[in-house]
Amino acid sequence: MADLLIADDEERLRINLSGYFRLRGFSTREAATGQETLSLVEDSPPDALVLDLRLPDVDGLEVLTKVKQIAPATGVVILTGHGDVETAVKAMKLKADHFLLKPVDLKALEVIVSGLVASARAIERASYLERKAFGGSAKRDGTLGLPPDIESTLLQFAEQGSATILLTGETGTGKGVAARFVHDHSLRASKPFVEINCAGLSPVFLESELFGHERGAFTDAKQFKHGLLEMAEGGTLFMDEIGTLTPDVQAKLLKVLEDKSFRRLGGVRPMRADVRFIAATNEHLEKAARKGRFRQDLYYRINILSLALPPLRQDRGRIEVLAHVFLAEFRASAGKPTPKLSKEALALLQSYSWPGNIRELRNICERMALLVKGDLIGSDELPKEIAERKIPKPAPVGDLSLMAHEREHILAVLDMCHGNRTRASRLLGIHRTTLIEKIQKYGM
Repeated sequence: MADLLIADDEERLRINLSGYFRLRGFSTREAATGQETLSLVEDSPPDALVLDLRLPDVDGLEVLTKVKQIAPATGVVILTGHGDVETAVKAMKLKADHFLLKPVDLKALEVIVSGLVASARAIERASYLERKAFGGSAKRDGTLGLPPDIESTLLQFAEQGSATILLTGETGTGKGVAARFVHDHSLRASKPFVEINCAGLSPVFLESELFGHERGAFTDAKQFKHGLLEMAEGGTLFMDEIGTLTPDVQAKLLKVLEDKSFRRLGGVRPMRADVRFIAATNEHLEKAARKGRFRQDLYYRINILSLALPPLRQDRGRIEVLAHVFLAEFRASAGKPTPKLSKEALALLQSYSWPGNIRELRNICERMALLVKGDLIGSDELPKEIAERKIPKPAPVGDLSLMAHEREHILAVLDMCHGNRTRASRLLGIHRTTLIEKIQKYGM
């Protein structure tokens, strides 16, 4: 359950926000003063903090600075009145993640908080991976636990100034963590890292989030609003699911990338855009561009530097380490020791194809951490779709024939592909009819 801390001296606002988020599955805590906020953060860092800049005892900017020192992974949303816009801009430079003007748009706040929670948990996962991989000693802040060649490439990207980056890969492979890693190791690390998930947002709302708007720019624009481009000034803007952008928004984004400037919705004054763009997608953008679903010129513009993050099934050796990390995380929150995986359970996990990648593994580990009764996780604690799978048996030691090993290898690939022969033939590098012939030959 996501942990949200609401810090505001207005009791009615705290109660309303707390009730709204609890109905949406959040765990909420409240603080009325700066000291109470800092005490709660020190006691247990929240995933996200909604912070009013005007607290009765401590200046909001001072609270923000200390929160970022105590819990750097905690996402912070600043709430401010109309007269505090200049102060809010200062807050963004102190690594606040977003700010909203009062009265608060609850739906917009929910979208922002949900994004911050996902980001905070990704950063925590990276920290756990680092401690696990290097025996508790820090090799470098933000190590991803990804293969060394991937991490090395990301470090090279971080050194390339303002060049745009396109991260590709299946859902759940850690594209958001990779984007944060690049930012944290770049010369822009002291500036804001701002992210937006483009999927599911209406074009008007998305444009308003990106560019900001003037009062009266559209029907619901009842007050002036800064956009994320402005908030990310000097830093990095991470746009996830960029393949879902509508043609109109694609055209406007292309103009920003080419001219390094933008206008708020309803505005006439051009604004400077000193921002590094990192885009991510689980789609094949080049194909989408060829079919006319994505602008070719925008594709070429964001694809200056590109990297495909590997799915979990291509590096099964990571499964044991990641599972231990996630189990330790969930059991620690309950004050319980970390259970071990039985050999059978580990073999089943390593034989699974993981369509949801690291995110799916994390969710399954959370379930196992809650259900396991002892200190050993057996196959009974695994989800049904994994526990009922058959582990391919290796060829007998005495049988060293190519035929025996070919049969077992084909069985393993078919199992990985859930029996999908077309997909299995592609992975095996043979024609589908050849695969069918071998299935019949080996009596599979």
